Amino acid sequence: MQSLFDDVYRILPTKITPTKYSSLFAVRPDGNLLFSCLGGHSSIEGSFDVMDALGGVALHLLGDMHFAARYNDDVDERFDVATMCSEVEGGDVRRKVKKVVTFPFERHMLASGVEVIPTPGHRPGAVSYLVDVGGRRCLFAGDSIYHGGDNWMCPVSRKNRKTMLATLDLLAGIDFDVLLSNTGANNPVCYVEVDRTSRAEFFDDLKSRL
Repeated sequence: MQSLFDDVYRILPTKITPTKYSSLFAVRPDGNLLFSCLGGHSSIEGSFDVMDALGGVALHLLGDMHFAARYNDDVDERFDVATMCSEVEGGDVRRKVKKVVTFPFERHMLASGVEVIPTPGHRPGAVSYLVDVGGRRCLFAGDSIYHGGDNWMCPVSRKNRKTMLATLDLLAGIDFDVLLSNTGANNPVCYVEVDRTSRAEFFDDLKSRL
């Protein structure tokens, strides 16, 4: 596990290869959050003991079905939780994960200090999570927005371009301090810090390259 800043960690796969992804872990008094990305055989069992020592996992949250894999079951069993995702993604997630709990695909408070924000475009039921962690407002964006090695981007088809543009306009209006993404395990860039001005510039740049 790598400490990114106060109470936020990056979890690398137990065995790192170019096709695997990183997960993110937030430590909070109201319960720790795991934003896992376990596709591509990205098991994180090597970090279980450290996660346990930091207080375990209260909520196991997915951005979309791309993050689901049989390794979710290992997490859920170890920490006695369920994999959570939007109801839109639930059917696809259940094809890979045994214990799944879905929530409405709408903006709402999922738990104390944890807000669900629908961010369709990359996937129909993709969500991001706005969370207060260590005095920062953190937007966990999954892979709807991620760093590809050279720059930040949005993986989206031409058919879904308008949907993603609307998502980016929505996120540009949300007050957050740092955006975090489940980037590739070999890519050290997984977050960007912003203020009001740089946040607008960040989303304008994303939109210009769609």
